[in-house]
Amino acid sequence: MAPRRAEEIPLKRVAALGCRLPSRLPAGEILTDITQNSWRLGNSIGCGGFGDVYLASNDIHKPVGQNAKYVIKIEPHNNGPLFVEMNFYIRAARKSMIETWCKDQNLLQVGIPSYEGSGSHVYGGEKYRFLVIPRYGTDVSKLFLANGRKLSSKFVNSLAVQMLYAIEYIHNQGYAHSDIKGANILLKKNNQEYRTEIEKTQAFLVDYGLAYRYRTSNGIHKPFVHDERRAHEGTLEYTSRDAHHGTHSRRGDLETLGYNILQWLCGRLPWENENGGLSPSADPDEIHDKKENFLLNIDTFMKECFKDNKAPENITNYMKYIVNLKFESRPDYVYLRSLFRQDLSFESLFGKRLSFANENSSRIETFKRPYLRERKPCRPVNGEVRITRNTQLLAEHEKKESDFSWEAVLACHPDKLAKISAQPPSSPLTPPPSPPPPTLPTYAMLAVQQRMKERQTGLVRQRTNSKSSDNDLKPKWMTPAMEEVAQLRKRNLQKIQLDANANETKRLTPRLTRSRVAQLKRKEKAMKRSLQTDSKSGIKKKRKLSY
Repeated sequence: MAPRRAEEIPLKRVAALGCRLPSRLPAGEILTDITQNSWRLGNSIGCGGFGDVYLASNDIHKPVGQNAKYVIKIEPHNNGPLFVEMNFYIRAARKSMIETWCKDQNLLQVGIPSYEGSGSHVYGGEKYRFLVIPRYGTDVSKLFLANGRKLSSKFVNSLAVQMLYAIEYIHNQGYAHSDIKGANILLKKNNQEYRTEIEKTQAFLVDYGLAYRYRTSNGIHKPFVHDERRAHEGTLEYTSRDAHHGTHSRRGDLETLGYNILQWLCGRLPWENENGGLSPSADPDEIHDKKENFLLNIDTFMKECFKDNKAPENITNYMKYIVNLKFESRPDYVYLRSLFRQDLSFESLFGKRLSFANENSSRIETFKRPYLRERKPCRPVNGEVRITRNTQLLAEHEKKESDFSWEAVLACHPDKLAKISAQPPSSPLTPPPSPPPPTLPTYAMLAVQQRMKERQTGLVRQRTNSKSSDNDLKPKWMTPAMEEVAQLRKRNLQKIQLDANANETKRLTPRLTRSRVAQLKRKEKAMKRSLQTDSKSGIKKKRKLSY
């Protein structure tokens, strides 16, 4: 019997930890999104740890063919990633928003899928959540494996420029992708066939199940907070150092993209196995330590990646820029794109050549001379020295350079400082500490505990329950379980007090001696005689009255 083709072998469905896979929905099922648009399901074309992906069409009167223009992602309503992804598309990826941004940037398009629809659907008594997006072709990871774990430098440069545009758009909307990898970069089809010149193929960044809002609604960047609950989030091979700590940022996305570019060029990252990838038993902390150590010296890191071959200058400068980038700083996307824009043959993917030339020229001015950024009026000092905007900003720049010392930063282990030290971070590589790992309280729990401690040291209130038999003072911070223990202790104390009173009464009672017993007996006899006398006198009185 001839072996079956790969596409004929059914994929094994494995649910992610803590999640449940949905039941298969039949082809032809009609789904209605929140805008009352109807979608018809086709065959399933993929599955993940959270749900399934189906072909779809907005023409509900015809069966969905293999040339469908849309796909629908479906997962049970109790799962979370698709909910996060739906919110990202609704908030940041509507067609009008993408078109407006491209117009402002003088681009024809950007590699972000547009939001087509979403909603809920009930099938077989179970509730599902679904998201509709455009359909694309194969992903970069499959091309990477099909080409023997290598991609041409021309294609890698094209992908890098396109992804930097997509990442800039995402960051501009206040989000970080948090899971950039080849499997999440899809190539667009052209008449069901990929273009002959693959470096001209349009690439789209998908899968926003881990999208993270790195800034608040007020536009303020969230601080670096070590979070054990989200530590090592993403795909371990490409997880940034920030994500290893459980937080995400713009520089984290760029660092993750850098790891992908290195893998596409050299075939394997230094912390991967010989054949690529990581074993299921790989220790995330160990992988994190290796990344920290390798990035201490970029030149050594490049030698480890490319072995005897010379590392490309663009990726070397790219990684050096990422290492020096601060956590809350806005990256210079124009400069980073200029590193990979060595061949402008794929410029038709984005816009006019003029926009590229303007980007490169502006980058030369701003990057080489960072102290000429804004215009400030001159002001005299003591009527003698005249300080201009150039000398002001240049002095500030030199002062920052002189205060900062990489030797002091690299002398400390940033990961250990983040988990142990309670001091404020002295550099971007030394984040603040985390809560104790054994308890792992949430931040809401920590806030409740703090309020309870404040109440514990405050005033107490009088019980107002009139039905209660006591008027004891009850602290405001006591929980029901603590109140029950207090009541039990109170009853025990009352019992002890009663026993003590009984012993005291027994102690105060006169001792029974023979004379005391005889005296009591005489008193008892005298009392009986007086009662008998009283009864006899009463009978005589009654007789006299009867006569």
